[in-house]
Amino acid sequence: MVRIGVIGCGNIMRNAHIGPTLGEHPDVELVAYYDINAEAAEGFARDVGGEVVGSEREVCERSDAVYIAIPPNAHGPAEQAALETGTHFFVEKPQALDLGFAREVAAEVERLDLTTCVGYQWRHSPAGQAVRQAVQASTPVLVNMWWHMGTPKLFFNRFKERSGGQVVEQVTHIVDTMRYAVGEIVEVFGRQRNVVHQDWEDWDNDDVGVACVRFESGALGTITNCYALIDGAPGGSGAEILCTDRRVYWEGKNVTVRTADGEERVPPFDGQPQRCEDLAFIEAVKTGDRSGILSPYSDGLKTLAVTLACAQSGETGTPIGI
Repeated sequence: MVRIGVIGCGNIMRNAHIGPTLGEHPDVELVAYYDINAEAAEGFARDVGGEVVGSEREVCERSDAVYIAIPPNAHGPAEQAALETGTHFFVEKPQALDLGFAREVAAEVERLDLTTCVGYQWRHSPAGQAVRQAVQASTPVLVNMWWHMGTPKLFFNRFKERSGGQVVEQVTHIVDTMRYAVGEIVEVFGRQRNVVHQDWEDWDNDDVGVACVRFESGALGTITNCYALIDGAPGGSGAEILCTDRRVYWEGKNVTVRTADGEERVPPFDGQPQRCEDLAFIEAVKTGDRSGILSPYSDGLKTLAVTLACAQSGETGTPIGI
């Protein structure tokens, strides 16, 4: 039995991890919860069992592994507690807003030989696997990535200091999956602006952005992000990879591969993509076999570096090497 603790008792933890997987996993016991909002932690304990504790360290001391699902700007104490107690941990993306801090954590994770996973669910999913397989059977040359939506519902996403901006907090999923399918990104050059939220009192962020990226292979790519759509306007997120003999289109669970011979649609998978990463993490903690974890902390760090560079380049207007 793997004893799991939770630091950060919000909707992402409840609806994406506990509900679909951890709450019913036969080898998981949910034992401890901590949140700065005590009522949120109490709700978890009431609904799925376990106890509310008074600190991040107490969660770690009671657990074999912990889930860290907190706002982007809140990282620090949770990771420090896991490192001090030698506790394996899963952390939702983005794993930090300070790249230097994340590098320090990565070094300690390696020194302590901890099992870790960053919440990049798409590369663990059948859709992500299908994209990678299709792309690596050819030669990718051009990659278009996007995430387009309206004003974010999560309040912290309206403030760049709290979220890191849309590329860091959301488009990171698309960037990570393209790193997995196409290869490492080594340079970015972007622009970001606030176009439609200039008069908003509760807003301090960009709402549109573009970036050009260069992959290590020589392939080029673009990123476009948007918070500026009105309610009901068509949006979405995904990527299209142009290869020498095919186009690979990915949006959520939907993957389409177009070649000279026609079009192949990969059947969508059932369930939530987070289930795939959760099963891999629990299995690794239980058995010590980490081969199923495709986004350990050290790899997630590379995606974080790309997205933070996009945000920085968007502010300065200068290219940044990764």
